[in-house]
Amino acid sequence: MRMRKKKNLVPRMEACGELLVRDPAAEKGRWRERKPDTVKLRLELGCGKGRFTAETAAAHPEDLYVAVERVPDAMVIAMERCRSMGLTNVFFIDGDAAALDQYFAPGEVDLIYINFCDPWPSVKHSRRRLTHVNFLRGYRRVLKEGGQIHFKTDNHDLFEWSLFQFPKAGFALSEVTRNLHEHGVQGVMTDYEEKFHALGTPINRCVGTMEALPDVPLVDGLARRLADWEIRPVTGDDVASMLALFQTDPDFFALNPPQPTAASIQEDLTNLPPRCAIEQKHYLALWRDGVPQAVLDLVEGYPRERTFYVGLLFLAPELRRQGRGREIMEAVLQAAGDAGMDRAQLACLLNNPIGHAFWRAMGFGDLREDKLLGETAAPVWVMERLV
Repeated sequence: MRMRKKKNLVPRMEACGELLVRDPAAEKGRWRERKPDTVKLRLELGCGKGRFTAETAAAHPEDLYVAVERVPDAMVIAMERCRSMGLTNVFFIDGDAAALDQYFAPGEVDLIYINFCDPWPSVKHSRRRLTHVNFLRGYRRVLKEGGQIHFKTDNHDLFEWSLFQFPKAGFALSEVTRNLHEHGVQGVMTDYEEKFHALGTPINRCVGTMEALPDVPLVDGLARRLADWEIRPVTGDDVASMLALFQTDPDFFALNPPQPTAASIQEDLTNLPPRCAIEQKHYLALWRDGVPQAVLDLVEGYPRERTFYVGLLFLAPELRRQGRGREIMEAVLQAAGDAGMDRAQLACLLNNPIGHAFWRAMGFGDLREDKLLGETAAPVWVMERLV
C-alpha cells in the first residue's frame, strides 16, 4: 500500500536534518566517529515510521543505530519520533539496501534488522525480496564475522522461503519461531507488527548468524540449474565437435576474429588471463543428444579475487532468440554466486551493438573503454555487474 504524500515534507525533513546522513558513502569505515564509545553498530533495512527504530535505539544507548529507508514520507515520521525522544545515537539514510557496501566498510556492521519487508509474492520478482540469497550475500560484505541478521515477517510463505535462503548464503539459523508473541509480546514491535498481532496474525521470526560461506563448485552449481543439458569441460577429444559447432556461424567470428581452427580451439582450452592458474578456468560445452550446442569460457578470480570473467558465450544459431542465452547466463551468474563470486566482468566489442544490448539487458554496465590483448587489439567495452 502506497503511503500518502506528507504535507510540508521538505521543511519537516530539514527540521530533523541532524539525523539525516546526506552523503553516507563519505561515512564508509568512519561511522563510529559519530559515537566513539559505540559497542555495536546496528543497521535496520526499511525502518518505516520508526517505532522499532526509536525504541530499540533508546533501549541500547551504548550502540550506534543506522536506519535505511527509501520512502521519505515514512522516514520523516521516524526521524521526528527519534528527535522527540532526544535520541543522539540514531541516524538515517535515504538509500537502497542493495548499496550497503557503498555506505559501510567490510566488517563495520554488527547486526542487521529486516522487519516486515515487501514479500514480492510473484515468483518472477523473488530476487527483489530482501532475504533473497543475493541480498544476503551482499549483507556479508558489511557484517563482521559472526554478525547477525534478525528477520521478522507476518508473511508465512516469505518466511518459509527465507529459511532456505539463509543457509545458502552462509547464515546459521537460530531462534526460529512461527508465532513470536504466542505467550506474550516479545521485544520491540513495529507499528505494523502491533496492528497485525492485534488481529491475531502470527508473527514469524528468525536469527541468522554469519559463518563460513558454503561455496559450491561453479560447474556443479551450473549443472544443477541447467539439468536439461549435459555440461562438461571441453577436452582434446571434443575439438572436432567444437569446430563443427563454431563453423555454423562464420559471421560471429568475422566480428570476433580470427575464424576458428582445430589448432586455435586446442589453444583456447588452456589460454588464460595474466597471473591466472589453469584451475581457475572453465572451458565448458553444453551438450544435448550427443551434440554440443553452446560453449562457455569462464575464469574464476579474475581480475579480482571474487570476480569471475566471461570470456565467451557461444550458442548454436538455431537456439538463438528463444531466451536460451539469457537462461544460460542467469544460471551462470547464480552458480558463480554459490561459488563465492560477487561480481562478473567481460569485454564486449565496440562494433557489436547486438551483443552490447544483450549484456546490458543482463544487468551489466559499462565500466570503461579498453582494448583486447592479443593479435586483434580490438576496442571493447569492459562491462561488470554484481552477482
